[in-house]
Amino acid sequence: MNEVLKKNVVAPSEELDAIDRRILDLLQQDGRMTNAALAEAVGLTATPMLLRMRKLEQRGIIRGYTAIVDPMALGRTLLAFVWVRMANHNPGIHERFVGMISDFEEVLECHHISGEEDYLLKVLVRDMREYENFLLHRINQISDIARVKTTFVLSSPKMATAIPVEDIVSQGGTGQ
Repeated sequence: MNEVLKKNVVAPSEELDAIDRRILDLLQQDGRMTNAALAEAVGLTATPMLLRMRKLEQRGIIRGYTAIVDPMALGRTLLAFVWVRMANHNPGIHERFVGMISDFEEVLECHHISGEEDYLLKVLVRDMREYENFLLHRINQISDIARVKTTFVLSSPKMATAIPVEDIVSQGGTGQ
């Protein structure tokens, strides 16, 4: 499996309990919460809280911490979804494509998809001229691409980053 894809694979070795789920929910609402504030919110002391955080990080459930930045404030006003169909389904070609796309700062996300197209890219640029440059001098320079199709975003009524942390009890589990 491609190294870029491997780093996103998490093997669930054990269930998350109610405290772990609450921690994840709180951190997704406010990633700057201190260890002390988190501990108080979930009913733990600082040391057990820190141990839980480290365990969630080591398991790859918490992959990192980041700020959510308004793209408009940085002059990035054009969001596009770009469908890419490869000319060939040789695994080496796909690995090379993913490797190249991973180096393009304009590409926020790259998804290997099913259906008529092979990849869906989420691309953020300043304007149409920058998108044209991206398309002509970056995407179209990658060999073995059969087709590129672009859809431009007019508005985004909903954008979320939080992953739902469902309660295992409501899913039929035990939910300690």
